[in-house]
Amino acid sequence: MRRNLTAPIDYLIFALISGLTFLIPIFFVNLTTEFYEMPKLILLVIFVAILLLLWSLKWVIAGKVAFTKTPLDLPLILLAIVFIVSTLFSTSQPVSIFGAFPRVSNSTVAWLSYICLYFVIVSNLKTKLQIITIYSILNVSALFISFLTILSYLGIFLPVDALNFIKFVNFSPTGSSFATSGLLILLLPLPLISLVQKNKNMSQILALALATLYLITIILIGSYQIYALAVILAALVAFIYRQDFKNKSSLLFLIPILIAVILYGLSFINLNSTSNFLYQQKQNFPQEIQLSLANTWTIAASSFRDKPFLGSGPATFINDFSLYKPIDFNLSQVWNLRFDSGFNEYLVALSTLGGLGLIALIFLTVNILIFSKKGLKIKDDKFTTSLAISSVVIIGLLLIHSITLVTIFASLLILGFLMANNKSISSQIEELTLGIKASKLTDSDLVTNLIIGDILPMILLIPILILVIFVVWHTKNATMAEYHHRQALNLASKNSLLTYENLRQSENLNPYIDTYRTDLAQTNLSIANAIAFQKGPTQASPSGSLTDNDKQTIQQLLSQAIDEARFATSLNPQSSINWEILASIYRQISGVAQNALAFSLDAYGRAIQHDPLNPLLRLNVGGVYYSVRNYDLAIRFFNDSVNLKPDFANGYYNLSVALRDKGSLEEAKLAAEKVVSLLDPKSPDYKVASAYLADLKQKIATASSNQTTEVNQVTPPAAAENGPLQKKTLPKVLDNQLKNAPENIATPEAIRK
Repeated sequence: MRRNLTAPIDYLIFALISGLTFLIPIFFVNLTTEFYEMPKLILLVIFVAILLLLWSLKWVIAGKVAFTKTPLDLPLILLAIVFIVSTLFSTSQPVSIFGAFPRVSNSTVAWLSYICLYFVIVSNLKTKLQIITIYSILNVSALFISFLTILSYLGIFLPVDALNFIKFVNFSPTGSSFATSGLLILLLPLPLISLVQKNKNMSQILALALATLYLITIILIGSYQIYALAVILAALVAFIYRQDFKNKSSLLFLIPILIAVILYGLSFINLNSTSNFLYQQKQNFPQEIQLSLANTWTIAASSFRDKPFLGSGPATFINDFSLYKPIDFNLSQVWNLRFDSGFNEYLVALSTLGGLGLIALIFLTVNILIFSKKGLKIKDDKFTTSLAISSVVIIGLLLIHSITLVTIFASLLILGFLMANNKSISSQIEELTLGIKASKLTDSDLVTNLIIGDILPMILLIPILILVIFVVWHTKNATMAEYHHRQALNLASKNSLLTYENLRQSENLNPYIDTYRTDLAQTNLSIANAIAFQKGPTQASPSGSLTDNDKQTIQQLLSQAIDEARFATSLNPQSSINWEILASIYRQISGVAQNALAFSLDAYGRAIQHDPLNPLLRLNVGGVYYSVRNYDLAIRFFNDSVNLKPDFANGYYNLSVALRDKGSLEEAKLAAEKVVSLLDPKSPDYKVASAYLADLKQKIATASSNQTTEVNQVTPPAAAENGPLQKKTLPKVLDNQLKNAPENIATPEAIRK
């Protein structure tokens, strides 16, 4: 009787896992801040919550708590505990919980969802048919992704206006080239094995089609690390089934590999660049930028030194990057970027989860390798062998790249399949039940048995139900917040008031996201700037036309801008970005607030404390001092910017301007000559710098240092006042709010070579 009642739940669980397997890789919408990982995570969280509820209901109906014990249980539970505890001690708890928006795949919410899904899979997939069915569904999703990715690579797009946002050459439904190539390489073992030896799980024709399509996609969009992993995978398949290559049909194995090699040659070897479309396309393909291994190691080791046990907290790598990046990074081509992930997941774990997190991840890795080794020996079961090889590939992916939502989702699916598929052949995998028995009234009374028999399922159902309601409710709010934030971004250049309203709704629905706060702060500032621009003092009207109403509106908007920016720094105090935004707001309202520049310097100082080697922050501080004609301190910080980045043309330009205005013309000339030497002679900035240098030389030659020749400056000094609220002639509408300037401005000591 109980089995009959649990059968529909088993079917529903199987259907939900199947649907989730198909949707996660391909699901994307343009209704959230980020179009790919964010919608996938929302979908994952909702499905996992429902699956957990169904699983607990199944326990109640079955009268027992039944689950499957696997070798990966303890490592995954330890990893989950580390995520939770690290979040509690995180330097930025909201970021650790939800992720550093819009990157959410490495947040605590995401990882707990991955781990819960694994346990649901291994305990509820009972037959090999179920496992192979879901595995096939994953291949269908991957097949769809491959077609779309190849079409985009070739510049072929669907003629639908609503899909204009995906019409770019490196589009893929997974959200990134690595996520796509990672998914395909995880699914590649079974098609390759099926080409070597016939098996009932996949026909050779289908295997040839899948292997060829997957390898073509990998060659077109993959990185060198992915290519190396694909070679290792093919070599491993060939080694395991080396005796089967005597069979002529196994020559099919070489066809997709040969096609991949030819395609690689055409894509990377410039035989005739004018007619080789593939070579031109590969050269112009926008490759994903990845932080180098050396830089990631420096950051991870520094973070481990300061926070050895639990790290800085999940999803806080972007803060660690700003704080610990080496000075050599400023000489790279990506010096002005901030990275929210490192070279690989092990170093990211060391940085964000500390030594305990790295140990838990290594423990998981070792257990995967030990169990996979056993699976590699079961040559007769091609499906098990393919899953074992895919499990080895999972370790390879963790070594060459930080996780993406699609790759970690597919990885845990494959691990779950491997465990569920080997229940009958491995003593390490077994079915267990837990219970707390109570006295039974009658054995025939089903309702009585459900309630009185084993009370543990009922005890567990209540907290799980509460948890599911809590998760679904907050996921709904988070989803609506994301929708309004996307609407705000879409309207930002069209309607400031609607942008403001949507951002307010985002903030109300999910008040813990610092990105919403900073965007709202800048929107308030933008509206205030628009009023000041329209009605502020001009040459034609020196007194302007600002009414008392306008002044009150500006005051309210600027107060809100400051409050929101300050709140963002309290949500994520380690973020140099948040402090920089606050500093910029103070700087842009210097015309309406007496001590705004002092507050700006203080906020810039705190930004520098969290990003000490950023030359742009030093440039901005120098610009603030230059605006009040404190040339000595301006020169000091402009010098810092070029010491941190010796090829920083903009830094040398501002330094030269400050030296010129101070009267040090010879030094100004040397800095200007450095600017000219760093710029491309074909660029407009080169012409401006050359004209400026000629002007300096003329001044020196005529010894007329008190005269200034104006030039058309395409690159103005960092202190140029171009904001409506920076004009000194405006009324001080925020004088009371900014009355008490900081006593000790947090601008740190200058950095010298």
